[in-house]
Amino acid sequence: MSPAVAIGWIVLGLPSMVLVTFVAGRLLGARRGWLALMISGVVGWLVGLLLAGQLTGWDWSSLNMVLATLVLGTVLTMALALGIDFLNPPGTLAKGEEAGLFTFENPLASWRQRRAQIARFREILHLARVNGLVGRHIAHDELPDEVRHTLEQAGGIFVKLGQVASTRSDVLPEAWTTELALLRSKAEPESVDQIRPLIEGDLNGSIEELFHTFDWDPMASASIAQVYRATLHDATPVVVKVQRPGLDEKLIVDRAAVLQIAALIERRTPLGLTVRPVDLASEFLDNVAEELDFRIEAANARELAQLLSDTSGVRVPATYPERSSSRVLTEEQILGVSVADVDGLRAAGVEPSEVADRIIRSFLTQIFDAGLFHADPHPGNILVEGDGTIVFIDLGAVGRMSPSQRSATLDLLVAASSGNSVALRHVLTEIVPVADSADLRALDRAIDQLLARHMRAGGGLTAAALQDLAVVTGSYGLRLPDWMATLIRTMVTLEGTLLGIDPNFSLVEAVQHHASGVPGLGGPDGIRGGIEQLALTELPRLRRMPARIDDLLGQASEGRLSARLSLFSDEHNERVVTKLVNRIALSLLAASIGVGSILLLGVGHGPSLGTSTSINEVLGYIGLASASVLAMRVIAGIIRDGGTT
Repeated sequence: MSPAVAIGWIVLGLPSMVLVTFVAGRLLGARRGWLALMISGVVGWLVGLLLAGQLTGWDWSSLNMVLATLVLGTVLTMALALGIDFLNPPGTLAKGEEAGLFTFENPLASWRQRRAQIARFREILHLARVNGLVGRHIAHDELPDEVRHTLEQAGGIFVKLGQVASTRSDVLPEAWTTELALLRSKAEPESVDQIRPLIEGDLNGSIEELFHTFDWDPMASASIAQVYRATLHDATPVVVKVQRPGLDEKLIVDRAAVLQIAALIERRTPLGLTVRPVDLASEFLDNVAEELDFRIEAANARELAQLLSDTSGVRVPATYPERSSSRVLTEEQILGVSVADVDGLRAAGVEPSEVADRIIRSFLTQIFDAGLFHADPHPGNILVEGDGTIVFIDLGAVGRMSPSQRSATLDLLVAASSGNSVALRHVLTEIVPVADSADLRALDRAIDQLLARHMRAGGGLTAAALQDLAVVTGSYGLRLPDWMATLIRTMVTLEGTLLGIDPNFSLVEAVQHHASGVPGLGGPDGIRGGIEQLALTELPRLRRMPARIDDLLGQASEGRLSARLSLFSDEHNERVVTKLVNRIALSLLAASIGVGSILLLGVGHGPSLGTSTSINEVLGYIGLASASVLAMRVIAGIIRDGGTT
């Protein structure tokens, strides 16, 4: 090879490699990560160069070798890119804009994280074994207290996860939620040496620059955060809530461990088939992650403060965004007594029944007017100042309801007030997705029995009955949406809080008394008003109905009435058909490649790669290998689906 030809290959080699990579990527169609495509291009071009040299006798100066390198390099780059795709778990590449992407992570960091996740998983299993849970039968009607002890000993996210799970009576048995509600989150406080750098790093300043005084003796210390007293430079007293250091990394590790345990329960226990622990754990973990972002809590507090600005005697603490971050929250210090301290209220000259009245009015405003409400109204989160002002604190958990959801809630209360189980079920099925296998008649009977137990003459559902309703719907495969589960949990907690203030308090009567202006509530007049409003809303549609019925009857009599059924209107049907077509296509492709490869192997003449190997043999064996891979992938998918039994 002459020097000029060598220089030409060296100078043009890199641009031709880039060209081959670009053309191969465009021919494949799906967008790919640059690193995966670059690796495919480099390897494909080099292998194509070697094959082209073999085919042309290493005639570097010939145009044939140049063209063969470009063609073979492009084909091999496409094949390598598809091979990288096959390394991904099935289904992970079909994600809209990310279709076809294959990304590489730092292998050392990924290995360390994976090792930490496995270690955490083994630690939890060890705690379960020490507490005698391994191999023990756990039924719907009981949850051993060893489960609670295991979660408490695991600490961190596991305690918070158990507390969140204790509020979901719609998906967990009552015995489970009762036991999990006993979880304690108190923990030994972190040292000043751990907390001080976190505050100063997040708020970009020293403690002395940020605060006038700072009391390093925590007011409270839980598994997630610690709370301190401090004052600003203008002498304003504040409280500073600080997350424990390293909680973000622990959340990643604990999340993986929780999902591993949930998957183990789902695969190995009959209970996993009904509770679906993986989906449940994912939902709970998402809720926990949201509560751990203090910026969300601060935004919730500001939003609710604005909504309650016109309500006298009720407020939320002021927050200080310049002294807050995702892990640090600074807010006004409230000097007051818990709403459950009845003696303290009376000593301050505040009548407990009047406090309960204002709380329920405030919550009706939050739920039905604003669609934003405090979702954790236990006594510790409702304080009463010396002048009788009610202050809602700890806005990490709030409920949000759209206008349509508020309307659905009113429909639910109207149906409950009428005592009609069928109407109540119709409202529920409008709110909750219903599986085809659900026994709606049995559900009607169960709701009818529930109403018979809880209804009183002229009354409606109590908060406890709403919780029982969630349990009943869950037992028939109807999982309540998050907003409704949050609302029911809030109403149950609120009723318990207000009963502690006034033992004669009735949440239903209070709602009916204060919601007379809300259509659908407040007794027969309210229900009648709701019906009248619904009739006015639907009047235009009702007026058009006779004409439409006459038109349909006319089409039927003339033989012009037809119906159209769309197979792909249902997402499940679309997935089934897509999977079927994909498998048929892969099967036909595997068969075609296999037959073609066998025919190539039977051809006696053709271009050779050396003294004893022909290109037909190379392509034939590659084709047989590819056909085998495709066929085995189809078979593996069928086996995983359980369609072979």
